Amino acid sequence: MLHELDKSQYGNLKHWFKQPEYARASAVVHFNRDGEVYADRDRDPELVFVNTTNFSYIKGDLSRLKDSGDLRAAFDGIYLKDKTTSKRVIKIVTPSEEWVPAVEDMVKYKSPYIMPYFAYQCDKMTYDWKSRLPEGFKMVEFDSELIDNSTDEKIQDAKGLIERCYWNSREKFFENSGGVCLMKGDTIVSYSFMFYNRGDDSYELSIVTDKDHRLKGFGAITTAACAELALDKAGTVRWICKARNEASFKTAEKVGFKLVRAHDVIFLDLQEAGAK
Repeated sequence: MLHELDKSQYGNLKHWFKQPEYARASAVVHFNRDGEVYADRDRDPELVFVNTTNFSYIKGDLSRLKDSGDLRAAFDGIYLKDKTTSKRVIKIVTPSEEWVPAVEDMVKYKSPYIMPYFAYQCDKMTYDWKSRLPEGFKMVEFDSELIDNSTDEKIQDAKGLIERCYWNSREKFFENSGGVCLMKGDTIVSYSFMFYNRGDDSYELSIVTDKDHRLKGFGAITTAACAELALDKAGTVRWICKARNEASFKTAEKVGFKLVRAHDVIFLDLQEAGAK
């Protein structure tokens, strides 16, 4: 029966999540990202499910998933638990396309649908963002002073992501992650977060650009600055986005990220069954 593991048992799973799209699962079992880990047994599990505030990850023996009806009941418990949170959708990442039909069958009564994703990575930043920085703009690293004193309303959105969604506390954000803001005067034009994964010494980046400043190259400048900062501290920077989000993957490609895997993610809406 799939059941939640105690954190003291995570050590046995640190070798499980090596694929680039599993970076967040790896971060959970290496204790630098919040999440829950479920397994079919405590020692030498054959099936593991990692649940985070954003993505969920399944890995192990595919035949175990196909043969065990009790796993559907166990997942129902995870699903119902997530419905009590602010989480809007469960996004299940699988090891390969071969897994997708089996996982879809496990959750078929919850109206699953497929969302294609791209996984990129960068090991060296060659995009010269400093020479592209327009006059009157500046790049600022996130710190408590910026979060507490900025009058830009977008800082509240960033603060919410830091303190309630991705890290659950400012202390965890500064301990394990970080980010940069592109500013014009006191206005935040764009900001990028970097999420650290101790498991493979990598950061995963995200980017937000103000709607009034898009299509002007600011996202690329901010992404490159954050990637440069991340690569000063780690060996690899990763980028995960929906395949249909052309603006996102074009930004990644523009500054030098390379596509390492295209894969399907299984979506389950939590707010309204079957909603798209």
